[in-house]
Amino acid sequence: MSFLSKAKRLKVWHWIGISVLGIACCLGVAGYVVYAGGHHEGPGTVHPTPLPRAMVEARRALQKRVTSAFPAAEAQPKQILFGDLHVHSTFSADAFVLSLPLTGGEGAHPPADACDFARYCSSLDFFAMTDHAESMTPRHWRETKESIRACNAVAGDPANPDLVAFVGWEWSQVGRIPEEHYGHKNVIFRDLAEDKLPTRPIAAGGLTSHAFRGKIGISKLTLAMIPIREFSRRRRYLDFNVFRK
Repeated sequence: MSFLSKAKRLKVWHWIGISVLGIACCLGVAGYVVYAGGHHEGPGTVHPTPLPRAMVEARRALQKRVTSAFPAAEAQPKQILFGDLHVHSTFSADAFVLSLPLTGGEGAHPPADACDFARYCSSLDFFAMTDHAESMTPRHWRETKESIRACNAVAGDPANPDLVAFVGWEWSQVGRIPEEHYGHKNVIFRDLAEDKLPTRPIAAGGLTSHAFRGKIGISKLTLAMIPIREFSRRRRYLDFNVFRK
């Protein structure tokens, strides 16, 4: 009898083991389906077509006509230019968050999109890529420089380009009291040659650095639940997890 009882107990433990293994496998598969697949979002591809030369010349002609209405300005050998020296892409942590479905975002907008928007949509003469240094990795910095060089390569005649792009970063320092707060500064470089640029962006320490690197007080459980609640759009959240790391 004792032998049969022992056999029955072994059989029970056998089925318990199989059940636990089956549950673990199911959880593993479910976890893989929900959380696998995050990747680094790259700089994108700059559109290879410059603005038509006629459009660039028309812009210059319009500026000359406006200047001619002001004799004092016309006498000065200067050109009116329009640009933006504070531009973010989703290489910045805050811009990435605002691009997520949960915040009503429309998806990734890497540095190449900034170039295309400045050239084809905003009609800018120049812009500077100034993503936050506090969330920029060495890979992001390298890809930003490459993207800005690609943007300028499309600009046409170097003596009269349709757009001039500069590279830089935003240095953001936040303090809890005025005496500890130095604010936000854009650092912009004139040259794009590798030996003319720093090997890495210089970030500020403190609250901004902590926030942009993911130390913002959100529990791991809350972060883990987002891809489940937004299952059909979970890929961008998984990409954000890669970005945060």
